[in-house]
Amino acid sequence: MRKTNIGKLGIKGGQPFLIDKNSKTGILLLHGFTSTPYQFRELGEYLASNGFTIFAPLIAGHGTCPEDLAKTTTDDWKNSVKEAYLTLQKKVQKIIIIGNSFGGNLAFYLAKEFQNDSLIGVISLGTPIMLRFQWFIKLRLYLYGWLKEYYRKPAMAYRLDYTDMADEVTYPLIPIKSLREFFKFIKKETIPGLREIKVPTLIIHANVDFVVNPKSTIYIHQHLGSQYKAIHWVNCSRHLVINSERRQELFERIYNFIKEIT
Repeated sequence: MRKTNIGKLGIKGGQPFLIDKNSKTGILLLHGFTSTPYQFRELGEYLASNGFTIFAPLIAGHGTCPEDLAKTTTDDWKNSVKEAYLTLQKKVQKIIIIGNSFGGNLAFYLAKEFQNDSLIGVISLGTPIMLRFQWFIKLRLYLYGWLKEYYRKPAMAYRLDYTDMADEVTYPLIPIKSLREFFKFIKKETIPGLREIKVPTLIIHANVDFVVNPKSTIYIHQHLGSQYKAIHWVNCSRHLVINSERRQELFERIYNFIKEIT
């Protein structure tokens, strides 16, 4: 197996974080596939400044090295976010989940599991049902399965310390096995589970997203079982919209939605 030079102690800057405001409402922030809670640092601080308790967990297999991610399955990811939800539930009475990219798929999974409990709403950010050029990706995935174990993201190098970086803390390599689990989760959990979700939902997406096909947002909106559901398009070309140049107006939109349902 190809070894990487990212240490087992984790990527500095990619750790989970909790901001306890002793509030009745808590926000669970679920990061994306191969990423870390670092992508939520600004949004988390913004929501905490408005009085909400914030918990951004590290999902199983993330924040250490790609080999660890390759050892995880969809069940590990589900158990990881369930544990995070129950941890936050001990501190607050009501919970809203914000999921970025694949974190949104995990948020919808939790919404199906806990919607009759303390969960009162979901916000998804660029959540995938289909990726850009998905047929080509799956073709390469099939071929890579015979040739290599990892796919390197374009123009990404290894870093160990992101504390002074403005960009995202993430793996530069994607395990092929994990990518198969990613598509499996969408097919077996997200797509059939949407109709069972009844909690208020805000679906956010960049109008030009080069990673996730924006048609995903249309699909989610059409198939959600929620009576209260809305789409908010962000006029930008970044997949990670919460770190885009439109983030301040987006933070306000997220805050207003939270206030509406609490």
